[in-house]
Amino acid sequence: METLKVTAHAVWAALFLAQAAWAAAPSAVILVPRGSVDMRASASDKWAPVAGRTELGQGYEVRTRANAAAELTLSDGSKVALGPSSVFTLETLDRRESLFNLAAGKLRAFISGFASSRVRVRTPTAVASVRGTEFELSSSQGLSEMSVAEGHLEVQDNAGHNAVLTSEETLSVRPEGMDKPKLVSLKDERARDAARPIAVAMEMARDQTRSMLEDMRNRELKANEAQLGKDVIDAFGNRVRIEEYLLRPAANEFKLLFLSFRDNRFDWGHLIERFKYKIPDDLTQVAAIIAGSYFSRTMPSNWIKYIEAYLTNTVDAVRETITYGDPVAINFSGFGAGIGTRYYPASIDYVQTLMGPGIAGGSKVMFQLTQDYGTSTVGQMSWRQQVRNAGDVLTTYAHLRVDPTNAAAVANLNGGDGCGSGCYLDDAVGLGFDPDTRTAFPSGPGKADFLSSTKYANGDTVSVEKLLVSNDGEVFDFRNPTSDTFTKEGNYNLEIVVNSSLFQGRKIDVLIAPEILSATKQGKTDSTKFTPR
Repeated sequence: METLKVTAHAVWAALFLAQAAWAAAPSAVILVPRGSVDMRASASDKWAPVAGRTELGQGYEVRTRANAAAELTLSDGSKVALGPSSVFTLETLDRRESLFNLAAGKLRAFISGFASSRVRVRTPTAVASVRGTEFELSSSQGLSEMSVAEGHLEVQDNAGHNAVLTSEETLSVRPEGMDKPKLVSLKDERARDAARPIAVAMEMARDQTRSMLEDMRNRELKANEAQLGKDVIDAFGNRVRIEEYLLRPAANEFKLLFLSFRDNRFDWGHLIERFKYKIPDDLTQVAAIIAGSYFSRTMPSNWIKYIEAYLTNTVDAVRETITYGDPVAINFSGFGAGIGTRYYPASIDYVQTLMGPGIAGGSKVMFQLTQDYGTSTVGQMSWRQQVRNAGDVLTTYAHLRVDPTNAAAVANLNGGDGCGSGCYLDDAVGLGFDPDTRTAFPSGPGKADFLSSTKYANGDTVSVEKLLVSNDGEVFDFRNPTSDTFTKEGNYNLEIVVNSSLFQGRKIDVLIAPEILSATKQGKTDSTKFTPR
């Protein structure tokens, strides 16, 4: 029996798809001088003038003279612009983290891609851990000053005091300590529209979106959170600013917030996963916990309890939730002699809900699928599928029950009313609904572009398109053996587009960058490389 595809599962699978293939990123930095600029490979070498575009490596120092400037481009496209009379050192260039040193002068950084959660900048009085994308930093005579246009900076002074600097805020750090963060004055040149995407988005968003954005600016950030930001092209040729925030509300839960900023729209969403017990700080291990929740020969040590995927354009929204019962021992011998008894969730409840002004009452459950063992009928597995009927009422389309130890019943699961002994299929009458979703591959065969559509008996339609798209807007082609989309960190994104007749001509279109999960993994594998918080 076909059912609607579960977005929450698809999101998770795509986010972890890259983990097995990612390789180390190159560490070279490209320097482009603007005026009189010097460099040296180490502090023991002599300064030499830079004539033109030059490749630098770890340990190199750059010095700009008065009225000169320089631009450094990292391997992921991030940029650091040095102002006049600056002294800057590439102390560490590493897959885990990069450490820079601004001994004097001023810089403006545009950190994007995979580097956005793994950069620190040191001055004589402070260390700034980059958790954002655009910021300024200056150092002069013991005074370090910094301001953030987008994202977060985590700052620590020489006495070990910490502060979190967020969008549109400034901070001063002196040898004796740091001041409190302050909002950038609207008269300040740094308070331009381009540096205030969150403020602009908050004015456009509904109350729920505004509340979510404020939560992201909360200073009580936990130590195992991460943030990522980058500029990409979506599958339809539009430039998109992606921002992501990884939160740990509890030891057994994580929440991924993802925002997509375009010139003419703002879409966002979240993915929540909750488990029975505490999960590792390295979230790439979570996939194994989920896999172990099904068909394990022994009782799992931990298991998934709840998944929620929520996507919105700030007006319309779709929420899909999956609630899991605890694993129970079930004899599945009817499915094969070698299977025997396995641990499987006692119940699974999947619900899809649409929300928006085009829906009477503001929300509507479109589809529900429940599964249980021994609850509907003792000793039997039960599946109940509910959909909207012609009268717009959520009604049972089919209720299937089977004895998992009965091989003959299992063999006839798709036999309709002819299930036979141990297998029962009770159809609701007159729904006029085909549970099979209509599918298509809009970008052509072999392309990672999958569209599923459903039309209900009441005339409502829902479609979900999922694409794997590179930062340059190219849909991944599985037939191309030379494609390196999955071998470069931060090079592809999952785009999800949701359409419905209930959205009044609007759509939801979000992009999710999976590398934030790997960034968290890197941060936890060697905590000594990170500033304590």
